[in-house]
Amino acid sequence: MFTVVERLTISDELARAAEEWLARHGLAGEVDATWLELVCEDGDVFRPDNIMLHLAVPACDVAPGDSVDVGRAQTVGRLWPNEWSQAGEVPRDLALARTFERRPGLWVGACELPGAVRELFSVEDPDSMLSVMNATRRTLNRGALSVNGDPAGRVSFTVVEGEAAAWGSAKARVPEAFAYWLEAGPAMELGRPLRDATHVVGSLGALSELIVTNQDGVEARCPFDEDRPGPQPLPADYFESHAQGRVEGLRIERPGGLGREALAAIAGLRPGDVTLAVADDGSLLISGGSDDAEPFTLAGPGFATREDRRNIPVVVPYAVALAVHDGAPAGIVELAVDDRWGRLHRADLGITVQWAR
Repeated sequence: MFTVVERLTISDELARAAEEWLARHGLAGEVDATWLELVCEDGDVFRPDNIMLHLAVPACDVAPGDSVDVGRAQTVGRLWPNEWSQAGEVPRDLALARTFERRPGLWVGACELPGAVRELFSVEDPDSMLSVMNATRRTLNRGALSVNGDPAGRVSFTVVEGEAAAWGSAKARVPEAFAYWLEAGPAMELGRPLRDATHVVGSLGALSELIVTNQDGVEARCPFDEDRPGPQPLPADYFESHAQGRVEGLRIERPGGLGREALAAIAGLRPGDVTLAVADDGSLLISGGSDDAEPFTLAGPGFATREDRRNIPVVVPYAVALAVHDGAPAGIVELAVDDRWGRLHRADLGITVQWAR
């Protein structure tokens, strides 16, 4: 519960933050000069020596000293003191309540968004879905993300960045097929209701957005992006029957994965390509491909090549090398490349990555 310390005419900073938040959620402008800015504290975190809550509310008769319930308000920003601020000024948390009603003994502020119009999927193993979604998105985290539902019982995630794509899927109940594109960055928020959940539901929102809600009512939303053609995965037998040029490949099956030192070696090559090769003694060599740099050597066993061809370099993008390291601790990772395409498959989460060479 918060206590109103000051009642002010709404400031330009709070009005602007509120309007920007409303615009991001597809709502018409509502905040004008008649709105109020309530400076609030709770005696714990929000106090004059630490941080204060600045709440935008419609015009009303609220007064300093009144109690306010802000549990259903929305945070729209934070302002930090700058170099010309007055001494002792603390950060301001900016929040918005689209409705503000008087109840016995207190005011209740809320900023509820339009709800769902149709259920898209439900998941009984949110931890598995979260792992797949995060690993797929992390592989190509600057791209666009597609969420697809298959009534056969899968929700799939596709991340596309240039001519590279990553696919992953999780078990789900899907009433009817669907496909929507999201921006991969904002879609990170969708993981919040999945953490420590026992059941989640994904729905189509009234504002053209994906809404994910868990059994406790924790909710996350991400607006849909414009539709675009989805990438086509290579045929399952592409490297056996349709390859262009000679095919090289690696199979990594090593208990415990590649380890921290290998990750450091890969990270040191960012953002360039990473060259992987299996030496005559069965160790894995990680390098940037130049002849004058000593490769990082990781002792075997656990590394195999296609047709046991040793010392043949397999060159992959930096992001793919990270995906190799990410998947190796929990299962088999397989790589194959020809003159035109490359493909990685992680057995642990069933994630596939393909890229044009």
